Amino acid sequence: MNLLLHIGTVTGLAALFAVMVPARSLDEVMLPLIPVLPVVAAVLVLRAGTPMPDAGWERIDPVRRHRFTRRLVERTLAYRRAVFILSGSFLALAAMFAVGKGGVLDGLLTPLQEQSVAAVVGGLLGLCGSCLPELLRRECAVADVQKRLLDELPVFRTSRPSAQVIRLFPSAEA
Repeated sequence: MNLLLHIGTVTGLAALFAVMVPARSLDEVMLPLIPVLPVVAAVLVLRAGTPMPDAGWERIDPVRRHRFTRRLVERTLAYRRAVFILSGSFLALAAMFAVGKGGVLDGLLTPLQEQSVAAVVGGLLGLCGSCLPELLRRECAVADVQKRLLDELPVFRTSRPSAQVIRLFPSAEA
């Protein structure tokens, strides 16, 4: 299902750009997008480097612990994939912008080639846009598994006053 969603997004945006966006106006579209892609990739790199909690893992069932660490690895791979997609899109768009800057390609491309250039730009933007919801989905899955694991950890009673239960309402027996 996710693969179909990605393919549909990329294909749909590429077709939309090919039909609706003239190649001459791509300079105005790409100029603000080019600096954004590396910034988003840098944010993803920082987010992917979040540490894993290190307390209480020995008390968790090994099967559940394995599921959780597998989800963490899947999340990290999704971050890596997204950074590669964003970086590759940045390089491709920057190269297209540099080559087309100053009217170098004006008059050199046929209308079909101009539509193809617009379709490539739309496809790259669709690819960048479709990888981010996948990251969010994986991040939520990791948070859900982590919540379930932490909820199942045994609680130890201590004699410290701060760990005692304080009743806000008196019990019915008192």
